[in-house]
Formats: sequence, C-alpha cells, structure tokens
Amino acid sequence: MDLTAPEDIDLLLAKAKSSGKTEDLSALWKAALSLPQWHFITRQTANIEDRKPFVGVMDGKPWVFLFTDRQRAQEYARAIPNGGFVDESGSVLVISTDTHKALDYLLALSAQGVYGLRFNELNGWFSPIQNLPAILQHVQNG
Repeated sequence: MDLTAPEDIDLLLAKAKSSGKTEDLSALWKAALSLPQWHFITRQTANIEDRKPFVGVMDGKPWVFLFTDRQRAQEYARAIPNGGFVDESGSVLVISTDTHKALDYLLALSAQGVYGLRFNELNGWFSPIQNLPAILQHVQNG
C-alpha cells in the first residue's frame, strides 16, 4: 500500500491547480485513493451513535466534507466558528474510515441526494459524487 504524506497531497494539488492538466488531476486522485483511510468530521451530538459525517450546503447543493488526514479534518472543524464540531473540552470527533468503505458510503449518499464531495476544504478540491465511478476507472486504468 502506497502511504502518501499530507505534504505529497499538497504538492499534487498545487501542481493540478496550476497546470490544469488531466494527468496532474489523475495523480492527485490516485494519491487520495491510495490512502488507507479517509476522514470525516461530525457535529457534536448528545448520543455518539447519532453522529454522521458532516454534509454541508454550498451553492444550494449538499456536499459531504472529507479529508485526507485527521489533522486537516480537525483544523477545518476548528476554523468554523459555531459550527458545532468542537466539544466543550476542545476536541473534534473525526470519523476515520477505510477508503474503500468510504467510497461505498459516498456512492450511497449520492443515491440519497448528496451532490458532491469536498476534499480538504480550505485548500483542497471537489467533485460531484456521480463522477466517482469514472474517476476510479480512469485512475485504475491510467
């Protein structure tokens, strides 16, 4: 399994944003898909079993927010004032999920009307969830 460091994701993202080339975007997706886990933030609830990965609305569409590492998830959660992500002790609950299970979950969310996914919000990238099967096929065949 290829272990990709957060700095590698940043470099690949910067290259993809500056070049706009398909192969650079593919390299970014390949790195993200090679991670052992993806990470979701969740709002604080009284009952921990009620917590679900955060889906926010941007431009009138529901998006699921996910992160390539726990630190980015916590940084984003802390950057949103009154977002409900940080508990009284200053902790952020991050749900870490096997990447393949996360993909299945995202496809299920799409069937429930969630439009897209936002990776590493604040400095990241996004895609409509319906594009995931084509992205997976492209990356695996590339």
